[in-house]
Amino acid sequence: MYKKQIIIMIAILFIGFTASSQTDRKTNGLQMSMFANVGTKMLNFENLEKNNIFLPQAAFNLGAGSHWSYKRILWSSDFYYSQAQLEKSGKLTNYNAFTNTFYISYKVIDKSKITLAPLVGMAMSTNKVSVADKSFTNNILNNGYNSYTLKHHDNAIRLGVNFETVVYLHNTVGIVFGYDYSLNKSADWKVNGTEMKPISDNFSGFFVNLTIGSWIPLTKGHKK
Repeated sequence: MYKKQIIIMIAILFIGFTASSQTDRKTNGLQMSMFANVGTKMLNFENLEKNNIFLPQAAFNLGAGSHWSYKRILWSSDFYYSQAQLEKSGKLTNYNAFTNTFYISYKVIDKSKITLAPLVGMAMSTNKVSVADKSFTNNILNNGYNSYTLKHHDNAIRLGVNFETVVYLHNTVGIVFGYDYSLNKSADWKVNGTEMKPISDNFSGFFVNLTIGSWIPLTKGHKK
């Protein structure tokens, strides 16, 4: 489901490239940008590892989003799907997550070709870890199966920097990087279908996403 949503958003994005190719890039009026993003997020689930649930150090991100800009103020929202896999100690672990973010930025640099804006906002994430264990033991899970799934929802404060440069007309590439600080320091990862005591952990960590987008002026403003 998530992958289909991302594909649709990327398709709309490239329609936006074509539709806006006849307009000028920089104005001081209201502008909208649609973009695709790809990147990575660091995984630092120490308590899961203490329970022999091993994860890779980073996950791959793929998603899309939009910016809204007026003068130096930038509002943004995006979503991305994260995936990672690791085989260790006879176990195959799959990590999947869907993250929505909303943030606001102020452009400390706002030139015709370059934009630099610190950002602050909120990230909301749904995380799932599936573990297949060939050396299954009852002290992990007593349900007769050799696989299990843990789920977890988390909210975080997002702090970072948004850098963007124009590559052709108003079409852009950029990078967004920063840190998600979990508001649920002891959030519970629950094992589906059991009364097993949840494992406490959170998804605080660094992230970086590359963006490819296009700005579309919505109101007239003077050129810089």
